[in-house]
Amino acid sequence: MYKMSHYNNQNITLDTKYDDNKQCIVGTCSDMCPREEVTLRKKEKLVHVLEVTGSGYKLIKSYSRSAASANMAVPRLLRPYPVLFDTIHYLLLKVSNRSDVPMSVLYDFLNDRLRAVRQDMTIQRLPPEECIVLLEPMIRFYVYFGYRLCEHPLSEYDPVLNKKYLLECLKWYLSSCDLIERSKVGVTDVDEIIDNLSSLNVNRGKDGTLSCDRILVESLYILCNLDDIHPLYRYLNLPKSIKRVSILKLTYNIALAHQHGNYIRMLQLSTRLCPLTFSVLCLYLPSLQKRALQSLSTAFNSKHLTVPVRVVQKWLAFNSEEEVRSACKYYGLEATDGVFFNKSNFKLHENMLPPKKYYKAKILSLKLEDMLSYTI
Repeated sequence: MYKMSHYNNQNITLDTKYDDNKQCIVGTCSDMCPREEVTLRKKEKLVHVLEVTGSGYKLIKSYSRSAASANMAVPRLLRPYPVLFDTIHYLLLKVSNRSDVPMSVLYDFLNDRLRAVRQDMTIQRLPPEECIVLLEPMIRFYVYFGYRLCEHPLSEYDPVLNKKYLLECLKWYLSSCDLIERSKVGVTDVDEIIDNLSSLNVNRGKDGTLSCDRILVESLYILCNLDDIHPLYRYLNLPKSIKRVSILKLTYNIALAHQHGNYIRMLQLSTRLCPLTFSVLCLYLPSLQKRALQSLSTAFNSKHLTVPVRVVQKWLAFNSEEEVRSACKYYGLEATDGVFFNKSNFKLHENMLPPKKYYKAKILSLKLEDMLSYTI
């Protein structure tokens, strides 16, 4: 059985409670928000508009930064696993459907409350089996909003922070999977373990509920780190039963094509990705398109010959022929009915164009709850 290390905190108060087996703090708060916080926030008028429902207030514990003088390891302020699971379920399947606020406001609220969930998880040092159940919906959340908000101004949405939180959840999830593999004698396929998590209230994508799909998370980890070779090494060291799954193998081949600079093949393969993995790749489009145009400027370098704009649009996943012409002009290339590729004219040091939503991305027509419930 997985052994938890002792919680190392010399300032733990007498209110601290331990589980004898886990040797860690166990939360005792049975509500989604501790009563002390509810009282304080109502008094100070800090209730968020998304915490106001038709039947009254429904507060969710907010994220708080740790301070040297504050003791956050207090069981009555910490929510145990079942409450954390219900909190995520409520946030991502109920609150996410609210349409009375802008999408960026909805994202900020959900992000803050999910950070508070991770904070409770960290303080209690939940076992890896519970961590993966709580982390996967968060991963899907950050992927979904990372694409839906990609065209918003920085004053409303910070893509760098979103990517940071996404990677934190991905790494935590995968390290938990690795811990489970090492602790389960005779079991090499973590998917088998996830399938047997009925005691943790996990439903594999039925009736719009949260689901667990390790193959999806492994694929997202690779596609979120296309400029890093370490995810490829991780893939090569995965158990054969996982590595041979076709969608994960497809993701690996896409990343391999990226390492080789074969951007056209990358985009050809990407048409077989699911909505979530495809949207992650689409966020790389400005970078891929710039690099591909540079490569084409060398491969098709000519003063007389051109490549039809419609062909370049198809190769590099542009939304329209006009978008191709605009991008070519930005990088110093001439384009009318065809693109004149000239390596000496290509403006290598120009900043990448800002991301634009790709019209073929299915995620644009789907709700968050749709993204939380499917498996690949």
